[in-house]
Amino acid sequence: MSRRNLPEKGALVMGTVKSIFDHGVYVDLDEYDDLQAYCHVSEVSSTWVRNIRNVMRLGKKVVGRVMRVKENQIDISIKRVSDELKRTKVEEWKHYKTAITLLEMAAKQRKINLETARTEVEDASDEFYGSLFHAFEESLFKGESVFTDAGISEEWAKVLADIARKNLTIPKVAITRDVEIICWEGDGINTIKKALKDALKAREEIDAGEKELDLELYVRGAPVYRFMISARDYQLAEQLMSLAYENIEKSLANHNASAKIL
Repeated sequence: MSRRNLPEKGALVMGTVKSIFDHGVYVDLDEYDDLQAYCHVSEVSSTWVRNIRNVMRLGKKVVGRVMRVKENQIDISIKRVSDELKRTKVEEWKHYKTAITLLEMAAKQRKINLETARTEVEDASDEFYGSLFHAFEESLFKGESVFTDAGISEEWAKVLADIARKNLTIPKVAITRDVEIICWEGDGINTIKKALKDALKAREEIDAGEKELDLELYVRGAPVYRFMISARDYQLAEQLMSLAYENIEKSLANHNASAKIL
């Protein structure tokens, strides 16, 4: 997540309510060692707060936006974080905690203290991949090289990749697209069948290393055909769908036929 000494102004931070006063709350910043932030009562909620204890409780997890950083004084706003950003930050925090747990397991296996592990693994992963969790996730697809590419030792890489494989599941997203194909020729049905076969060949044209990539085709009801794609991210899924549709257009190019995505 972050091993810097202080968060930057405008950053989103995850925190735990530590103390509550009529004028505001103090929040322990979960991503930073021994740091607290202050949220004034006027920045706690977008609605008027009669009694701050009605909306805040000790131990409550909150997401705040950093409004001011001066020396060790950090002011945050809770109300200036949209629900969407809050969900994103919470998910990021969960990923971070998962990654640290996996790193602890690896450190224990190698009989190395966690702080050393964070220095040798987390810092390098953050710099190279943006986060340690992303590195763990990538290792599900590419193995140990994910870590060695980031400058992490082979000894670490082997243990980290093994722990990720045993404790994480490969993430997948799914998209569905309906394509209408019409052919006005006498042998139109065979022309359409060939176009659909060519569409399915698109999977073979994507990097063979992408093992968690699937393309399935169903007849929704002629002339509409449904493509269902699962992949590790939406970009890859959309790439495969675009290639499948291009193959359809190429197959129909010399025929009295049309295709369109509905």
